Amino acid sequence: MTSRCSRTSSGSHGRLLWLLLACSCVAAARAQQIARTDPTEDSSFAVDCGSNRSLTGSDNAFYEIDPTNTEAASYYVTGQTRWGVSNVGKFNEAPNGSYIIYSSQQFQNALDSELFQTARMSPSSLRYYGIIGRRVFDIYVQGDLKEKNFDIRKTAGGKSYIAVYKKYNATVSKNFLEIHLFWAGKGTCCIPTQGYYGPMISALSVTPNFTPTVRNGVPKKKSKAGAIAGIVVGASVLGLAALFGVFMLVKKRRRVAQQQEELYNMVGRPNVFSNAELKLATDNFSSQNILGEGGYGPVYKGNQGKSQFVTEVATISAVQHRNLVKLYGCCIDSNTPLLVYEHHKNGSLDRALFGDSGLSLDWPTRFEIILGITRGLTYLHEESSVHIVHRDIKASNVLLDTNLTPKISDFGLAKLFDEKKTHVSTKIAGTFMQ
Repeated sequence: MTSRCSRTSSGSHGRLLWLLLACSCVAAARAQQIARTDPTEDSSFAVDCGSNRSLTGSDNAFYEIDPTNTEAASYYVTGQTRWGVSNVGKFNEAPNGSYIIYSSQQFQNALDSELFQTARMSPSSLRYYGIIGRRVFDIYVQGDLKEKNFDIRKTAGGKSYIAVYKKYNATVSKNFLEIHLFWAGKGTCCIPTQGYYGPMISALSVTPNFTPTVRNGVPKKKSKAGAIAGIVVGASVLGLAALFGVFMLVKKRRRVAQQQEELYNMVGRPNVFSNAELKLATDNFSSQNILGEGGYGPVYKGNQGKSQFVTEVATISAVQHRNLVKLYGCCIDSNTPLLVYEHHKNGSLDRALFGDSGLSLDWPTRFEIILGITRGLTYLHEESSVHIVHRDIKASNVLLDTNLTPKISDFGLAKLFDEKKTHVSTKIAGTFMQ
């Protein structure tokens, strides 16, 4: 009795293909190449194996011809790349024999007897294959990946018109919830028609896992006339406020410009400092820096201090160590001063420990990182030409090079100290991470 492979359809999301036995690697690779470079637009197909005539069966399926005599280790693909067949093996007893057999007998238990009057044979391996259509995408909730390469049909057990439910827990902050379905170029794109791919969702529901304190429901529609009136009034008030602000700003600038012109025209005028420079020198006119009261007002004590930028450039330029980051230079001709460091592709220690860098730090490696940080701090405190207190050591300020050697960085809060002093007292410094 001959074995047959009948048609099967899988709905609008792809199709299944019944496979007979195994197949050669060459034919499988060819099928994968076709799937990538020349995708089919069909969701089903049918083949009359070994037949040189096509027919429409009782199931209304159109059975295509399959007359090619595939000999040992050969394969055949239809011109429309709808399906293909491969054969592995050779009948040594009949080297010139045919791999297709014919019969004129009628099959009484089949509605389409002519389908079974031809058959394709193979001494070892015979496979029919086709381009498989899949709808695959990723699911994110609040930025967290919940499902990767989610396949609707596979989840539905390979059946069409089966509802698929997915439930996830998420933390909502700042009154914002995001559900993101992302195709990412996976799956097929042309089955059953062009532009028929990507994420698919029919409904969604968000419910709290706690007792809410606010009323739930769809907001009621407000009067459009009231909304328009509110917008017009608000825009008018905002426009008047903007005009008044511009007028006051221009008036103030004119007054300041007049005062500056009088000062610049003075003979033997003193140095003119900006307000920002004085705020920096007096710690924003802190009451702790008041020396007394003069005829013109309070008298403040000021320091000609350096900014964090200058501190960092001067500090890193004066020290060199294998556990300290290397400074290539700086830029001061822009609105914001810039520092140029050597690049370390492994990023910070904080990212390696708690982020998505993909690094795996075993305990011996972590111990070596700790030793490296200790050596760098020892150099700063005791061995460098200028002794430095970093004052902002944390995981995000330690970089890792390609060999996972730690590099201490960010000297913006560093402070120099006299090596003759046994104790150093500083103000509370440091930064924090959110």
